[in-house]
Amino acid sequence: MAYLSEFIGSFIFLLGGYAYMCNVSLKKTLVSTLNYIELVFAWSLAVGFGLAVAAIMGGPAYLNPGVVFGSLILGSVGIVDALIYLLMEFLAAGAAVLVCMIFFWDSFKASGDAPKRGIFSAYPVEKHIALNFVQEILATFVFLFLVFMGIAGVTSLQASNEALVVGLVGFGAVALLSLSLNSTGFSMNAMRSVFSSIWFAILPIPNKGDEKVDWNYQLIVNLLGSSIGGILAVIATTLIKGAL
Repeated sequence: MAYLSEFIGSFIFLLGGYAYMCNVSLKKTLVSTLNYIELVFAWSLAVGFGLAVAAIMGGPAYLNPGVVFGSLILGSVGIVDALIYLLMEFLAAGAAVLVCMIFFWDSFKASGDAPKRGIFSAYPVEKHIALNFVQEILATFVFLFLVFMGIAGVTSLQASNEALVVGLVGFGAVALLSLSLNSTGFSMNAMRSVFSSIWFAILPIPNKGDEKVDWNYQLIVNLLGSSIGGILAVIATTLIKGAL
């Protein structure tokens, strides 16, 4: 059940975000124009519900490879379990991309050469890989630090409402960290960008054409950067909670 909770929580998180991105990026949709406030709320709700469902199902609710890596380093999860959780996240990314492809098939077909890779992965407004790498580490660290400390603080007072707390803290943290949108493309999660980029390259998405994934950026910034930020956040919050 723990593995299934990781898959379902990750799927809900990604599907909610990707569906909004499809609506604002493609033609023949009811939204069609990106609104920054809507963007923040869409991703915040997606993350919040994903975390809440995973917690309700009794899972660790990692939903982020960086958190899995950090937990592995600290010994709170074994290597076999860590690999299975990563596999669940990868499969969830594929399922989310596939469902969006099915539901927005006509919209993809009508969108011609409009950029589509950004629907399923995060890119900055201005690409400076060295700077974006540092920004991604900092954004991921602060985001996950807020999530972990917020959950620890509130659940210590009201353990019976843990799932609700997890969801609300996830929502609030994403909304607050929207400040990273212009710098890192608002990723902070290799599952959200790198795993989905693999599926974007594999699946027969209509009108994908010759649009290629920027693997240099994805691997350096969205994989390595977000993973380092996640590892540091896990270590920092564990040390702080241990000292309290």
